[in-house]
Amino acid sequence: MTGLFASIGVDLAREDLRQFTMSVVAAGVAVTLSRRFCDHVWTDASGARVIARARWGRIHHMQPSLAGGAVAVACANIRLIDDRTAVMDLLDETDGGLVCPVAVHLEDHTALHVAGGGLARGQVTLSALAETVELPPGDDAAPTATCGLICDDLVRPGLAAPGWTPTARARLRGTVRLAELRTNTLTGEPFHWLRLRVHPHIDIDVAAPASTLPTSPSPGAPLRATATLTGRLDLQPHTLRKGRAPSYRSA
Repeated sequence: MTGLFASIGVDLAREDLRQFTMSVVAAGVAVTLSRRFCDHVWTDASGARVIARARWGRIHHMQPSLAGGAVAVACANIRLIDDRTAVMDLLDETDGGLVCPVAVHLEDHTALHVAGGGLARGQVTLSALAETVELPPGDDAAPTATCGLICDDLVRPGLAAPGWTPTARARLRGTVRLAELRTNTLTGEPFHWLRLRVHPHIDIDVAAPASTLPTSPSPGAPLRATATLTGRLDLQPHTLRKGRAPSYRSA
C-alpha cells in the first residue's frame, strides 16, 4: 500500500500517517452513504486522490487513487470481492464484445457495498497507480502491438492455494497520449501523470513515482507499466437500492 501512495506523491515514510489522515478528512468532501458508512474524498489539483473510509465515525481504511479524466468504459458483471476491490468485464461499445476481465480498486466501493455489492452493467473511469514504468528501447519501441491490458491474477493458477482471490495488479502496454510532471500540493512531492492508450477505445490515466522516469515521455511514445488498477463507477448513493453485499466466498 505504501508504494501506491508514492505513485501520487505521498511519502508515508516521511509523513505522519495520523496527521496525513486528519489532513485528508479536513480537506476532503464528506459523502454520507448510510448511517454506518461515510467516505471522505480528497482530490488535489494535481489529480491525486485519497478516500478515507469511515465506519460509525471512525476511519478504518485509506485508499489512494487518481482523479482520472479519461472517457468512461462500458462494463458488466460488476461485483465486490473484498473490502475495496471489484471484478468486472470491460466491453467495447463499438461491437459490444468483451475486451477483458479486470479487478479494480473502486473509489466508490462503499456505495456499491451499500447498494448490495453488484451491478449488471455500468460505466467505469479507469486509472492506475504504477509501481514500475519502462520506455521500451530500440526495436521494442515500435508503436505496433504496443496496446494491452492484462490482469494475470484473474486467471486462477492450477496450483493456487485455497482461499485464492484476484487482485487489482495489472500489466499495461500502451501509447502515451499526454504526459506531465505534477506536484501533490499537500505533500510538495512530484509524480508523473500519464494518459495511456491501452486499447483502440480505452485510455487509462496513470500516476507513477517521479523516480521511475528521468523526464516525462513524449506523446506517441510506447510505454510499459506494472500497476494497480483504480477507478470509479460514478455511483449516486441516493439512486441505488440498498441491500446486503454478497460474500465473495459464497458467490
